[in-house]
Amino acid sequence: MSLPLSKFAMSVTEFLLLAMWLWSGFSFRISWRFFKIGGFFKGVIHFTSYVFSLAYHNLIDKFGLFFRNRAAVIFASIYFLHLQGVLFTSDYEYALKDLRIKLPLLLFPVVFSTMEKIGYRRFRILMLAYTASVFAGTIISMGIFFQAEYVDIREISPFISSIRFGLNICFAFFTLFYFVFYDHYFKRWHKIAFALLATWFVFFLVILESVTGLGIIVVIVVAYLVDQLFKTKYVYLKTAFVLLAVAIPLGLFLYVHHTIKAATHAPPVNLEQLDKYTARGNPYVSDTSQSNIEDVKYIGLYICYEELEQAWSERSNLNINGLTENGQVVLGTLIRYLTSRDLRKDADGVAALSDWDIRMIEKGVANYNYIVNPGLRVRILKILMGYDVYKKTGDPSGSSVMQRIEYSIASMVLIRKHFWFGVGTGDLEDALNNQYKQMGSELKIRYRFHAHNQFLAIFITFGVFGFLWFIFALVYPPIKEKRFGDFFFVTFFLITIFSMLSDDTFETQAGATFFAFFYSFLLFGKEKRNIKT
Repeated sequence: MSLPLSKFAMSVTEFLLLAMWLWSGFSFRISWRFFKIGGFFKGVIHFTSYVFSLAYHNLIDKFGLFFRNRAAVIFASIYFLHLQGVLFTSDYEYALKDLRIKLPLLLFPVVFSTMEKIGYRRFRILMLAYTASVFAGTIISMGIFFQAEYVDIREISPFISSIRFGLNICFAFFTLFYFVFYDHYFKRWHKIAFALLATWFVFFLVILESVTGLGIIVVIVVAYLVDQLFKTKYVYLKTAFVLLAVAIPLGLFLYVHHTIKAATHAPPVNLEQLDKYTARGNPYVSDTSQSNIEDVKYIGLYICYEELEQAWSERSNLNINGLTENGQVVLGTLIRYLTSRDLRKDADGVAALSDWDIRMIEKGVANYNYIVNPGLRVRILKILMGYDVYKKTGDPSGSSVMQRIEYSIASMVLIRKHFWFGVGTGDLEDALNNQYKQMGSELKIRYRFHAHNQFLAIFITFGVFGFLWFIFALVYPPIKEKRFGDFFFVTFFLITIFSMLSDDTFETQAGATFFAFFYSFLLFGKEKRNIKT
């Protein structure tokens, strides 16, 4: 339950789980007898001896079980891959930090492969609790959303990054999906409630502008529809599955296409018919260049720089030619914001802005709809604006999609340079930063992150042999344990693989814990049951 809600609780519960594993079999009755028979001092001595003896024998016995479980050992080898990568690093401080973050990759396979397996009834309760915690996270996020004090919609995820929160939402969605369509334990009203909650999760991903999360849900749902198409014998069900499998991606494609077309093609404007002067008698500057369109409006229409400068100075302490709190140019941000409010870029337009609007501009919000009307449409508009800036200036900083392109370019160059053995566990960040400098990248320093692709990150770090072993360590355990027929494991596996294509899933505590916990729990900690896809 801490996975979507608290990084601190993740750490605490990991230690609690380790303690229960280390002292499993502990008896309060036996401990009490030490003090009852021998008194306090002898009781302490015997109790201490008992605790150490129990831990020692558990370590011997359970590590014996672990090393006899080939699938668990191979999965845990991902951590040892990072450990041996320290031999090639020059930044031991970062390497140790990296090993600490990825410790769940060792902890969970060891613990779950050597503990009593959980039956489906208990598993169902745990997954319901997990889903409830994800739901609680979305409610808290909506409270932040309605306060409208954020600059980026991703800020409404206060506990973990929006990307990792989106992955938790995806898995909770498919958990409910299984309970609705496959689990006959629940009554009809339960399933209606689950269906409504699953719909809410999708709606929340739209608000969160989680392209990754929505994409994962669409792809996996279509994959399951195709799978069921081949399994069912009824013609009417085959027809329904075909229609849904085609309609879902086609509908999404048409929506995206329509949004792009509408956002990049504003109605024609006759410059001769435009007002030439403001209400205060100052001349307007108007530009209808096709590259200056946002929200189906021309950014360059009805601009009076003289009035903007004076009116802005009366509303804000920031210099109009200076920078906003997030490093954007105030003037450009103000012009775009006024355009999004359908206001002219003059004194009257600035006067029409509320104090809240002024505060948003000072923070660097360039579009009113980014705060008030977030969603898939706004996400597409941001990508288009980022692409337009990237095309003109070569600076990918304004869009996470353009940034990922830059990350991928730098990553591919590093892979060619360090193809065989990689750069080592602690040198990934330095290697990428140096590559950005060598490329003369326009990417701002605060956006110079990792590869944002786990497979590329592994290849850069460990070279081709480490990369191939990583793929083997992901795929072999479920084959060995015959879990690729299990709905929950297959769904989680697909969510993880898709997330790795667009993000460094293991590079944060929330991501590494989410992956290591559910992979180990579903593979080693749950009884094998006929939970088919």
